[in-house]
Amino acid sequence: MRDFIVGTAGHIDHGKTTLLKALTGIDADRLEEEKRRGITIDIGFAHMALASYRIGFIDVPGHEKFVKNMLAGIGGIDLLLLVVAADESIMPQTIEHFNICQLLKIPRGIIAVTKKRSVEEEMLDLVQEELRKITSGTFMQDSPIIPVDSISGEGLVLLQQALLKQILELNKNPKFEKGKLLRLPIDRIFSMKGFGTVITGTLASGKITREDTIVVYPNQNEGKIRRIEIFNQETATAIAGQRTALNVSGLDKQDLERGMVLSHPGVLCPSHILDATVQVLDNAPIPLKQRAPIRFHHGSGEWLGRVYPLESKMVLPGQSGLVQIRLEQPAMCWVGDRFILRMYSPMITIGGGVVLDNYPRKHRTRNLHQELPPLQHLKLCIEKQPLERDQTWLRFLVHSKGESGMDMKELTERTGSLENKIRPLLDNIPEIELVPQKPILAVTREALQNMEKFILDYLEHFHTTHPLASGVSREELRGQFLKNSNNDYFQFLIHRLEKQQLIRIDTSTITREGRQPELNKEQQVIRLAILEKIQISFPEPPTLQELKIKLSYDSSKIEDIYYFLLQQGELIRISGRFVLTNAQIDQLKKELRKKFLPGETFAVPQVKETLNITRKYAIPFLEYLDQERVTRREGAMRVLL
Repeated sequence: MRDFIVGTAGHIDHGKTTLLKALTGIDADRLEEEKRRGITIDIGFAHMALASYRIGFIDVPGHEKFVKNMLAGIGGIDLLLLVVAADESIMPQTIEHFNICQLLKIPRGIIAVTKKRSVEEEMLDLVQEELRKITSGTFMQDSPIIPVDSISGEGLVLLQQALLKQILELNKNPKFEKGKLLRLPIDRIFSMKGFGTVITGTLASGKITREDTIVVYPNQNEGKIRRIEIFNQETATAIAGQRTALNVSGLDKQDLERGMVLSHPGVLCPSHILDATVQVLDNAPIPLKQRAPIRFHHGSGEWLGRVYPLESKMVLPGQSGLVQIRLEQPAMCWVGDRFILRMYSPMITIGGGVVLDNYPRKHRTRNLHQELPPLQHLKLCIEKQPLERDQTWLRFLVHSKGESGMDMKELTERTGSLENKIRPLLDNIPEIELVPQKPILAVTREALQNMEKFILDYLEHFHTTHPLASGVSREELRGQFLKNSNNDYFQFLIHRLEKQQLIRIDTSTITREGRQPELNKEQQVIRLAILEKIQISFPEPPTLQELKIKLSYDSSKIEDIYYFLLQQGELIRISGRFVLTNAQIDQLKKELRKKFLPGETFAVPQVKETLNITRKYAIPFLEYLDQERVTRREGAMRVLL
């Protein structure tokens, strides 16, 4: 059985709750105060079966003081039931509710004119004529207008027929996209004896299954689903568009509130700052000015914040514009989400819009000339076909991260789409390349080319300033550009450059292709002097510090040549302090093999005597031979292998 959600809207005392009770037999006023005062204060719920469909109704309060509560329930509906009383016709909250529904792009609607028996036919015709005027040019201009009397039941059959017809049309174009993450805006929390905490809401996307581990954002409290009900019937799974009650363990009622969002762990990124396009209503009492305090309504929640127009100093009534919204508390938005803006005080609806970027930086005036064009392009793509629109958003998000790219985890957090939906879209964007790491990284080809140029320029500069160095260590090079990125990204870049024969990768160093360390005449003289001093000192070579003292050259030049000889293999490091040439090492090995047979053991004093060296040199030399597997240490003795 397919589920659809219908939301009421209209002025106070126009009979919304009474109409729903006549249709469903359920009184949506659940609060004692509502029954006592005879007005709806908070959102209420009812349901009915209609043909093969299950219809959930969200009844909203009509009083101007409770529009906040109305907004908590109206965002997730498929169909609007606009209710207007025949004896009062169109009133202020009729207009405000209708404007809100237009801004939220609710796709279809029906108009019910209640209390038809309280007026003459002429008055009834006049009300319908007024309704046609205010809905002209809107999504409801062709909507059926059904006069009803909720007490006698007159017109209810026609209303049900109209509901069914609209639902059949909605069924042709499903509202909810496949491949989306779970998101359930919480609109009600209560405790039930024997069950514990119960959360209700309309699933905005994704699905939820019994025993799922879930997280409530933004406070990140974790719980587990124990029971799922849809219209008082237990089920194992609930999907997008269904009105759902969840019995959860691990979450306390006092830690939850309306406006929080339930989802799976690690999939939402709460943000205080949003870039958006805003449409200001024609009848808005004031324009949107810089730093204007606003009430931001999204999902089932309300946030306080300020708005910052980006294209001009203000957005006038009847106009649209790009803005940055900065909230006092984080909201859980995805790109493409719709929202409503109301004045901070008095609480009047002034407009609504679409989130373009759900995790932007604060914009500075000096940077707007660079940052505005991509947002303006996004604004133009909002109403395009889903494929083009979604690819435009992905392109924007990946471009926004520049050389660091955006991995699949962040792309799902920002868009709300699963990887199996995002990956095919990325594959068909020519200017984006996917780096094979976990999670997969999306980077623009321009950014990759920039990174390659940075690396090549750095290597060129390094070789120029360190002509004797064989190359840059991998870690040093990575630390210059991708210190906080996945190592696979760095490996991907340097192997691309290697394939292009632009760099040479050795075991521990990376070198610009065609670069070889070369010594000038002065450096050749210092090289020979170092080798000569090590030769005449054999078998007790000098340290680098001793070479600097004994040789009459600049100490920094001696040090450069000394390390150059180590890199080139002309000198071999025996320990942290001593070096020898290959020929000298071979000579020492030869002397040991003359004195001792393979398998024979010997001690350090015997080595000192054989090689005519002190313990200061004998110990490092033996430790080197142990590493080279020429000897093996056994306690205080050595064995010649």
